[in-house]
Amino acid sequence: MLPNILNLPNFEILDMKESENDYRFLAESINSPSSHCPKCGSVPNYYKHGKKEQLFFDLPMHAKRVGLIVKRQRYRCLDCKETFFEDLPDMDVNRSVTNRLIDWMQKASLEKTFTSVADDIGVDEKTVRNIFNDFVTELEAHTDFRTPKWLGIDEVHLLKNYRCVITDVENKSVIDILRKRNKDIVISYLSKLQDIDKIELVAMDMWNPYKSAVNTMIPHAKIVIDKFHVVKLANEALEKIRKANRKNMSAKERRQLMRDRYVLLKRRKDLNDFDDQIKLQVWTNKFPLLGQAYELKEHFFDIYEAESIDEAYKLYQNWLSNVPKELMTYFEDLIKSMNNW
Repeated sequence: MLPNILNLPNFEILDMKESENDYRFLAESINSPSSHCPKCGSVPNYYKHGKKEQLFFDLPMHAKRVGLIVKRQRYRCLDCKETFFEDLPDMDVNRSVTNRLIDWMQKASLEKTFTSVADDIGVDEKTVRNIFNDFVTELEAHTDFRTPKWLGIDEVHLLKNYRCVITDVENKSVIDILRKRNKDIVISYLSKLQDIDKIELVAMDMWNPYKSAVNTMIPHAKIVIDKFHVVKLANEALEKIRKANRKNMSAKERRQLMRDRYVLLKRRKDLNDFDDQIKLQVWTNKFPLLGQAYELKEHFFDIYEAESIDEAYKLYQNWLSNVPKELMTYFEDLIKSMNNW
């Protein structure tokens, strides 16, 4: 008998073998036999009927995988003639892993891929996936989900497809990720929300199926277009002008402006570095249209700092009237979006 270095008090370690990547322990349970037959429920009226070696995986040790070969006792009931194995309270016998390994796999799978976790402990990737899915189901069962007052609808590009992301804007948390972002999928999701009348605002980007779905299912909610998706159109207009000016530059200037493009995309108030301010001045003086576009971009961002709707509306009308004909094409997407929304 060997010292119980695995810290499993219900087992007696009989032997241990070590290889380059693995430990293999041979063990027997030291628990008392069951108080009744699990098949027919009769009081103890059975006898030992041989042993079977079963392999269980345990927590990694010393950067090596750990396998526990248990010499598991089999019994035969004299009443029902059925056979059964002794209980192993430390084990998940269906998945051939220790209970403490399941806890470890659940936490590890939050940070690593299923394949990586499986390689670390020597089990099949599917086993890790199933254990994690059970973990998620258990978490969901104990999660008190409440429909938020401020619902967010956006998307993320995963596995070559756009997936709709549902968020709680007020509490800055992700609620769900839908497999697609079309109108029917979003309507189906919204139709299952409890207390949908509690939703007051819905923040989204300018994807029309989102707007249509919300108007269908939550007509009382106000739609707010996420600022990020609007102001990025102003930055995109500036980028178009920068690229259009490349034909009037030398190869050296083109490379330099590519490196300096970040100063054009920054707000003037965020240009703390004196060198960045000089770079901005050089490029906007050298290319006047680029300078005008930069000012238009800055003034458009200022609209979001207005303290009232009326003030913002006046600022936008003033901004629109100051877009010169030469730049209208570049800001066309932004102006069109403002008009449509």
